[in-house]
Amino acid sequence: MTHTSSSSTWMSCPKPNPQADMRLFCFPYAGGGASLFRSWIGKLPVQIEVYLIQLPGRENRFLEEPYTTIASLVEDLAPQMRPYLQEPFACFGHSLGALVSFELARYLRLHALPQPH
Repeated sequence: MTHTSSSSTWMSCPKPNPQADMRLFCFPYAGGGASLFRSWIGKLPVQIEVYLIQLPGRENRFLEEPYTTIASLVEDLAPQMRPYLQEPFACFGHSLGALVSFELARYLRLHALPQPH
């Protein structure tokens, strides 16, 4: 399976904040989309810049084929996120999103890339 997407299809930042101290990448549950976290935008401290992760097969990416393994998902997602990992960041995942977040952290460590805080 070949997936080619730009970082703009993988993630969005509904309220950019260049003065933020930390980026928070939010991973939805299986079958869920990034819109799950939209309500968080105005409720978190202003020091946190929220990035919503949108997986293939969900919401605006509905026509794209979903991944069948977390390993291949993380291998394709990590390079898309790399330009956004230069600032302190954390990952939050709900249910399957937590597993994707965990595997992403393992991938980043294995490849000597910036780690979540």
